[in-house]
Amino acid sequence: MKKNFFIRKNVILIILVRLKSKRLPQKAKLKINKFSLIETLIKRLIRHFPKKQIYICTSNKEKDNYLKNICEIYKVNFHRGDDKDIFKRIITLRKKKYFDHFVRITGDNPFTDLSAIKVLVKNHLIGKFDYTYTNDLPVGTRSEIISYNALKKANNLALDTKSSEYMTYFFKRSIFKILELPFKKFIKKQSLLNLSIDTLDQYLLLKKILRNQNVFISRKKLINLCKTHKKMFHKISVKDISLKNNKYDVRFKKNLSNRILV
Repeated sequence: MKKNFFIRKNVILIILVRLKSKRLPQKAKLKINKFSLIETLIKRLIRHFPKKQIYICTSNKEKDNYLKNICEIYKVNFHRGDDKDIFKRIITLRKKKYFDHFVRITGDNPFTDLSAIKVLVKNHLIGKFDYTYTNDLPVGTRSEIISYNALKKANNLALDTKSSEYMTYFFKRSIFKILELPFKKFIKKQSLLNLSIDTLDQYLLLKKILRNQNVFISRKKLINLCKTHKKMFHKISVKDISLKNNKYDVRFKKNLSNRILV
């Protein structure tokens, strides 16, 4: 897949990130080896995708000015929007940059799988899906593809979009055309690896494991280094969380839209 494919197909990559975090404040600034987490993610992305299609999407708070400086250094796009409502933040971005689909990436996932993004996008566009994702990759390396029309639909139907940070749970509904793409070469145990950085303990462990490793570390090497550490594994699957935790039970205005697909 050539870099200009994303330009021709009106697909952008949105990195959702803020420096405000209850569990690990300012985590985007934390470093693994020479680079901060957000720099690591950007450096990996610009190696595979056009800079003009990459957007750091953050809040309108002054504390997030650091992210603007990073965008200027790496010459990727910067957008400010609503602090809590992610839907609104992305909708305001659409007013200045036209796109039909976007890849959702979170800033605490510096090792998002880049080759998987290409596979997900290709299948998403071929099947004309609203929402495409996978659960077969390690947590913290996954991304998801969402059509802008589906985003608008979810925004219009949702009773409350303040919890739109948990965007996944808005789209796993019967009203959307969904593709869960399998990556069969990954065994189930590996899919429960957690390479996301949400807590200080997770950060310190990953920093230790990846000491002196190249920022462009391959998927295979990354998994091999991490899978020997028991603390890197989830004890509960994402599917279980969506069923048991009411925090993610997003409600829609129309009852017929409230069926969750799991």
